[in-house]
Amino acid sequence: MPEVVVVGAGPIGLEVALRLMADGREVLVLDQGPIGNTIRTTFPPDTRFFSSPERIAIAGRVIPSADQEKTRGEDYLAYLRAVAESSEVPVRTYTRCLDVEGEAGDLRVKVSRTDDASREELLSATAVVLAVGGTHRSRRLGVPGEDLGFVHSRLRDPGDYYGRRVLVVGGRNSAAESALRLYRAGARVAISYRGPHLHDRVKFWIRPEVEGLLEEGRIARFMPSVVERVLPGRVELSSPEGERQVQVDEVLLQIGFEQDSALFRRLGIPVLGPDRVPEYDHETMRTSRPGVFVAGTATAGTQSGFRVFIENCHQHAERIAAALAGREPPEPVAARPLPEV
Repeated sequence: MPEVVVVGAGPIGLEVALRLMADGREVLVLDQGPIGNTIRTTFPPDTRFFSSPERIAIAGRVIPSADQEKTRGEDYLAYLRAVAESSEVPVRTYTRCLDVEGEAGDLRVKVSRTDDASREELLSATAVVLAVGGTHRSRRLGVPGEDLGFVHSRLRDPGDYYGRRVLVVGGRNSAAESALRLYRAGARVAISYRGPHLHDRVKFWIRPEVEGLLEEGRIARFMPSVVERVLPGRVELSSPEGERQVQVDEVLLQIGFEQDSALFRRLGIPVLGPDRVPEYDHETMRTSRPGVFVAGTATAGTQSGFRVFIENCHQHAERIAAALAGREPPEPVAARPLPEV
């Protein structure tokens, strides 16, 4: 049986496991999907990371690059799988953590198969690390009609949209990049965003081209505007100029994601504030539930403005390793500012 169960086989979950394995601890990593599941389900095809490769590399394993460009999501997932395989990290995919029972040092982790909830199992562990991420489900608009079949939150192959009238809702990175790729694939694209212009932190290599297309009218601009209703074949928007109607074949919601904090609540870990941030000690990553730690972007709950990324979570692994070994917490590492911000 493992000494430590890590819930979440994303980059920080794997990094925690590798750091604890370096201390000689028996570790088991669980994930309700494949390795890197939240990246796989939230990144549109061929999306590149904002962060440079060295900042998202884990445990000192270099990310190979043939073109010296920023890493694509698909390549990063292959990298995570290769790290897990070559380092012999024990990972059980498609396994959901249901609950944690017992006391620190004598915990029982209740799990089941994702595809068969009736197959429950209890795993013994001395500690549990929750590295569950913060992008479990797409945000919703909360307006009539958003459940219609032509409304989606994930970009498909852009070629699927050729000749289609697509309204992209949102003005941050995902929305801007999706709009550009749809335009290049031959879609008739419009953007609705509550702000007067694209968000200030849109990737510097995306912003100029999208803004140019907006200025030229090649991508239709509805900024600022708010979606009020989705109807078959059209979307009703409200704006300072009054109500607008946009004819559509597809609506692509690119308005972000929310964390599912149900596991924290089941374990009795308070989630605080509007972002539902789990309560924890920043020096040790311990939660208020004895024996249970939190790591990675899970520490930020649902981020209304992104502040916690892969690149500033690497030190979580060292903090947890020190806490379990009874060592003094390591000195905090100041995050380097992104050069493009």
